[in-house]
Amino acid sequence: MSNLKQVLSTIPFLSRDCGKRESMALQNVVRELLPDSRVAACLRHRLGGSAVAVSTTNRGNIRLGGVMVCDAGHICPVCHARKMARERKIVSSIVHDHYQAGGMLVDAALTVPHRDGEPLSCVLNRLDTVWKKLCTKRIWKELAQHLGVIGCVRRLEVTLGAHGWHPHFHVSFLCDAAHAADVKGLSWRTALDDAFAIVSGSWRQAGAEAGVAVCEEAQSAVAIIGHVDAQKAVDYNTKNMGYCRKADSLTPMDLLRVVAQVEDAAVVRTAKRLFAEYAACIKRRHALSFTGSAKAVHKAAVEKADAGCAEVAEEKLGIVAPWAWSAIVKAGLRETLAVVKSRRELVAVVLRAALATGHGRIPFDWMRLCFETKTVISIKAPVPTTQ
Repeated sequence: MSNLKQVLSTIPFLSRDCGKRESMALQNVVRELLPDSRVAACLRHRLGGSAVAVSTTNRGNIRLGGVMVCDAGHICPVCHARKMARERKIVSSIVHDHYQAGGMLVDAALTVPHRDGEPLSCVLNRLDTVWKKLCTKRIWKELAQHLGVIGCVRRLEVTLGAHGWHPHFHVSFLCDAAHAADVKGLSWRTALDDAFAIVSGSWRQAGAEAGVAVCEEAQSAVAIIGHVDAQKAVDYNTKNMGYCRKADSLTPMDLLRVVAQVEDAAVVRTAKRLFAEYAACIKRRHALSFTGSAKAVHKAAVEKADAGCAEVAEEKLGIVAPWAWSAIVKAGLRETLAVVKSRRELVAVVLRAALATGHGRIPFDWMRLCFETKTVISIKAPVPTTQ
C-alpha cells in the first residue's frame, strides 16, 4: 500500500471535533511543521509586555486579550474557524439580498483533471488557467447571456483523495432569470439540464482554449437553488478547508489530525509532507472572490456581517501575568485555558501551571481575578476582494 493510501486509510478512525480545544491542539501541530510561520506565534506570544486578559462572552466563547493573532486562515485552525464563520455571514448576506431582488442562484463545482502523485502547484495552476479563460470577455459574455449571470461568488476548496490533490472551485452564479436566454425548460428538471449544459459547456470550452481536456461529466454538481434552500447552499459552499467530513478524502485540517492522532511513523511523515506542500502552494491565495453584482455589494455585506457581531457582552474572569502565561504555554495548558467557563476553572489552570514549574501554590503576582461585565464593540479591518 502506498503512503498516500495509508494516509487515506485513517479517515474512518479520525476524530473531527472542530471545537476550540481541538483547534488549539492542531495549531500546535502547525507550529511544529512550520516553525517560521506566523501561526507559530498565534495565541501564544504576548503583545509586548502585556498581561493576558481572560474573558467569556455571552455567545459561549473565550477571549484572550493581549496575545497575538496570526489571521492565517488557510493554515491556522483557530483563525480558520473564525474567518470561515465571518465569511459565511458575508456570502449569506449577498445571496439572500440577491433573492430579495428577484434573482436566482446556479451553483456549480468546477474541476480539472489531476493525477495521483501530481504536485498540488501544478493542479492549482491548471485550475487557475482554465478559470482565467472562462473569464475572458468572449466566453464570459456568452455564459452571462445564456444563464443571465450578473455576478458570482467563487470559493476555493482543496481536498486529497485516491487520485491525489483535488483543488476545485465552488461557484455561485448570481443570475437574473428574466435574462437567462437559454434556460427554457418547462419543468425544474429540464431547466436544470439547461443550466448544466450551459455551465459545463462553457467550462469545457475554457479548458479547450487553455489546452486542458476538461470532462463535462465531472462538472456534475450544477444545481438551480431555490430561495428556500439558499442558506443550505451557502453552508455547503463555505465548508472548504477543513469542515467537510468526506468518507473518501482528506482536507488540509484532516492532515493535521492525522499527525496528531495516528501513531504510524510512516503515515505521519507523509501527512506532514503533504500539509507542508499545501501550505506552500496556498500562500497568498484567496479562499473567496467576488465578481459583478457580488463585488458591488461586498462592502455592504461585510458591514452587515460585522454589525451582527459587533456588540458582545463580555465578562472578564481574570488577568494572567506575563510569567504565568509563559508557564501555561510551557505546560501545554493553552488548550485547557481556551475552554474555561468560570473563574474557578481559570484558577485551576493557573494552579496546574504553577505546580508544573515547582511552586506549591499560585504565586501572589501570577493572576488577579476580575468581576466586571461590559459591552465590547469589535472593529474589524476590511477584507480585501479579488476578481
